[in-house]
Amino acid sequence: MDQSRQGKNSTKRKLHKKLPTNTEEEAANTETTFPTRLPTGKRTEACYASVITRDATGAIFTDQTGRLPIPSSLGMQYIFVMYAHDPNYIHLEPMKNRTAGEILAAFQRSNNVFTKAGFKPQLHRLDNEASNILKDHLHEEEIDFQLAPPNNHRRNPAERAIRTAKNHLIAMFCSCDPNFPMHLWCRLLPQANITLNLLRGSRVNPKLSAYNQVHGPFDFNRTPLAPPGTFVLGHKKPSARGSWDPHAADSWCIGPALDSYRCYTVWTIKTRAMRYS
Repeated sequence: MDQSRQGKNSTKRKLHKKLPTNTEEEAANTETTFPTRLPTGKRTEACYASVITRDATGAIFTDQTGRLPIPSSLGMQYIFVMYAHDPNYIHLEPMKNRTAGEILAAFQRSNNVFTKAGFKPQLHRLDNEASNILKDHLHEEEIDFQLAPPNNHRRNPAERAIRTAKNHLIAMFCSCDPNFPMHLWCRLLPQANITLNLLRGSRVNPKLSAYNQVHGPFDFNRTPLAPPGTFVLGHKKPSARGSWDPHAADSWCIGPALDSYRCYTVWTIKTRAMRYS
């Protein structure tokens, strides 16, 4: 439900440059370039290398979204967005407010994701409104930083990452059950991080997804995914129920249980608590 880009399948005629004749003089002055499109026949080693080779920059970009319409039951009202250029990964973290301490905590949680994966940031480009405690933390971590000019959103690619993330989240919210309590939106972000980055290709290795580049291959058999916000019946073990009690409890599917084998994270309506099922 996003507007199509301009120039896609355009009906305008393109003016092609006249190719030079194959003379020795022109061949000597012409630079050899690899084609940007792979040939349909055999793939030469030089052409293939020109496609997958990318230099790592170590750049990250951060920004925060606007206030969401409904505060979550955990008090979250904003989303912190960190975009890592090399793996082309967009990471989302919920925030209670836009104070300096809350932004620093969200940055540390996001930064740990990429540091553990071997993508330690070298350059951090952020909004022009940066707190002193965040700058001090960047100095301690030996991360160079640049502030974007005021009112200039083009200099911070995190702005485009926010748009991509919002489109993904809006589609996720619209797919939820009509009776799904939207105060649980912050609990849907772990699955949003997975599905969003499974659809994005890595920059340093386009043969991998952004999620695969950071976390490794995603095993759907070990960690199944279900549509978030679906009304489900969460199974109860015999030790947790009576002899004639129902074998399941009305629940809402929140997302996968990453640390458990073939389990889902559900929010039980009666107890208003999270559990694995």
